[in-house]
Amino acid sequence: MTRRIDAEDARQAKTGYPVLAVLVVSLGLAFLVWLAVEVYGQWIS
Repeated sequence: MTRRIDAEDARQAKTGYPVLAVLVVSLGLAFLVWLAVEVYGQWIS
């Protein structure tokens, strides 16, 4: 026999940050690190 579960009870995790926001922030941080490495590379050469 199949038991019906509503959508609210079927969730496996709490609602958190939207995935798109996490991806955008991660991409921005990666860009900043890349920029810092480029500036450092120009400075030491």
